[in-house]
Amino acid sequence: MKSLYFGAALAAALLSPAAGAESVAPSPQRATPLPKVVVPPVIEEIVVTGSRLNRVVRDFIEMATMPSPIGQVSRWKIAICPKTTGMRPAYTNFVTKRLREIGRDIGAPVNASESCSPNLQVIFTEHPQEMLDTIRTKLPELLGYHYAPQAKGLATVVNPIQGWYATGSRDRNGQLMVDNPYGVNMATVEGSRLRTGLRSEFVAVTVVVDLVTVENQEIGAIADHIAMLALSQAKAFERCREVSSITNMLLDCEPELKAVALTPYDRAYLKALYAVNDRDAERHLLNGDIAFMMRRFLREKD
Repeated sequence: MKSLYFGAALAAALLSPAAGAESVAPSPQRATPLPKVVVPPVIEEIVVTGSRLNRVVRDFIEMATMPSPIGQVSRWKIAICPKTTGMRPAYTNFVTKRLREIGRDIGAPVNASESCSPNLQVIFTEHPQEMLDTIRTKLPELLGYHYAPQAKGLATVVNPIQGWYATGSRDRNGQLMVDNPYGVNMATVEGSRLRTGLRSEFVAVTVVVDLVTVENQEIGAIADHIAMLALSQAKAFERCREVSSITNMLLDCEPELKAVALTPYDRAYLKALYAVNDRDAERHLLNGDIAFMMRRFLREKD
């Protein structure tokens, strides 16, 4: 099985050019300071109640998750080890620390060691497409499950903050196999039409941030936006949620729907994702479990 720590290989590949090749590294540390580091506030108000809450939660989950290659919902099972590059240490350290804090708060596994091998890479760069072209060429595994003709489209930058997910499937004996259309995996599965015996999880996540686009945003808000991508396999944030969410931050949404920190809806979703039972069910069944837990966490705030 391939190494679980694609992140460490990514750093080596991006910073050490191959013979005869031109290296594309993260943007140099910027002399122009970003806005001051501010820990975003926790937004407490809940305004959606009753039957509308069920619809809001359902739509939020549908927009916030995409199925894994085996049709499930992926999340972190191995401990998260984040690493941030491309800015001055004060900012990269803040983002990394914030991701650890949010991960612990929502119940995700977090590696406590500062010297762990990174499996969650956050890359700030002024040239995001060049960065993705390098990843596509040198470490296509980081793009996630795909066939070779799909690589160029998958590696196209379409959002200022965007994530790519390498996933794996763990069988009933605990063996983790990286999802790869060209690989041959020997898995122990269930002999049932209702249960497969396989559970989907993250192996590595890469988030690329366009420094030019986010330059005027608070670093705390950027970090929280990154967290939504880093901790869940999110669809591209291209449509406004109908409730206040950090995912609306960079969209042309109504002002009251934009946020500069994780909102109760964002936190409830992430907490629900990591609170539901780890079972080998299809995405629509897992989404039902997540919806139940999300409504519960939201009502606890009332």
